[in-house]
Formats: sequence, C-alpha cells, structure tokens
Amino acid sequence: MTSYYASDSAVKQFLDNPSMNDQGGLAFAYGTDPAALAKLVPAPLKLAAPVVVGYVVKMNKPNFGPAYLEQTLYALVSYKDKLMGAYPFELLLAGPGAEAGMVAGREGAGIPKKLADDIQLTRDGNTAHASVTRHGTKVLDLNWTAGDINEPSFLPQFAQMMPLNQAVEMNSFFINYDLEQAQDGSNHFINTSLVTTQMTSFTDQLEPGKLDLTLASSIDDPLNELPVLKPLGAGWYHFKTSVMHNTLHLEDLDPAKAAPYLLTGRFDHEAYTK
Repeated sequence: MTSYYASDSAVKQFLDNPSMNDQGGLAFAYGTDPAALAKLVPAPLKLAAPVVVGYVVKMNKPNFGPAYLEQTLYALVSYKDKLMGAYPFELLLAGPGAEAGMVAGREGAGIPKKLADDIQLTRDGNTAHASVTRHGTKVLDLNWTAGDINEPSFLPQFAQMMPLNQAVEMNSFFINYDLEQAQDGSNHFINTSLVTTQMTSFTDQLEPGKLDLTLASSIDDPLNELPVLKPLGAGWYHFKTSVMHNTLHLEDLDPAKAAPYLLTGRFDHEAYTK
C-alpha cells in the first residue's frame, strides 16, 4: 500500500534513470524567422541555425508512469562552442501518464512542460496526422506523407539527428530554478542556472516524408511566434530506448535575466497578469 511516509526503497528508486522506451511518432523541421528565433534563446546559448525542430510522439513505456503523448518545438543551439543540443520552448502532454511526465520533467530538470487538452497521433499507410489542442485552440496541425522530404538538401542533417540502430547521446538545455516568496507576498525566481540533460536514445525506425504544418497560438501558448516559413521535412520514427541518465550544471544565471524565459513555457498567463 502507498503511504504518505515513503519507504527507503521508494526514495532510492524515485526517478532513477527516467526512461521513455518504445517511443514513436513524427519528428519534423522547418525554417523560421532568424530574428524571432534568436530572441527566444537565452545567453549564453547560441543559435546554431534558423531552424525549428519538433516532434509529436507517444511515450508507450515510460518507467515513471502510464503512457502519454507529447509535443515540442525546439531550437538547435550550442554552448561555448563545445556542446550542441536542443533548447525546447514548450512541451505539451496529454493522456493517462501526462501528469506524471509533466511533474517528472518540470521538477526533475526544469523542463517547460504543460498539459494539453488533447493530442492526436494517427497513421494510415503512407500518411500520418498529428494535432495538439490547448484551451480550445488547435495550436498544431501536421500532415506527413512518406517519401521524399520537402527540402532534399536537409536530408543528411535530418538523418544525422537519429541515426539508425546505434545508441546516440543527445543534450537538451534548460533553465533550472527555485521560487522564493518575499515578505510582501511576491514570488521571485532564485538559484537560476543553465543545465543540460544527457539522454541516450536508440532509433530503430525512421521513414522520411513531406511535412505540411500549421501552427496557431492559444492565449497561453504562442506556437506561431515561430512561423513556418519553409517546411524542411518530417519522419515517422521509433526509439527503442531513450534514457535520461545525467543532468549537468553548466553555469549560474542572473535571475532577473533568466526570468523572462521561464514563464510562458511553464505557467499560464493568469499566474503573471492582473
């Protein structure tokens, strides 16, 4: 039986090597407005390309809760020209395990996660469709057709992101933080720091195809702040395993400078407007 006083064994196993195994769905990339994208990437990270990458997937066998669906948009960035990786702007989750996935990601690594109203992901032969709805607005609508990608010159980079049948380590960058309430009742971000989570994934399926993507914004989720100017391509993929095995502290950040990047991906506007 569960107890409000956890056993030593439960404490030891809490979020131990969180993994999202048997993960499959659609990955995609598109060109966007370079100035709009660069504005949303915090220093000291540097934008590597005016490209937005994303996915809509089903996490079939996470080891921290039931299955759920997840969607994200992220930039490709570098840190001090040494580490390359992803800087996600938002992750929306839906399904039975969505709350567990949100809490594990936000509390475990400061990942900008929120719950969606609904996420759909279906495939019928050589076509697939995905959609994400939040606050009654369809913020993402994606169609994929197997075959050539939209921009053939992007295929080597796309394939390099998820090489088949080998373990690949990926970095994702996040701003971690604590919240502190002052005597006047106001809350402030403190202990802000740039971290990177290291994840090892094993791709055993990748089928390229054409991307047709429409983004919109809800009152709390400005996805079309990153407009789709040039679809590059998409792929139906499957991760056999995907394990988050390490989180590294890179450097402390000035809380006042970090705060503008922390709100929208993690909180709805009622938390910061009157």
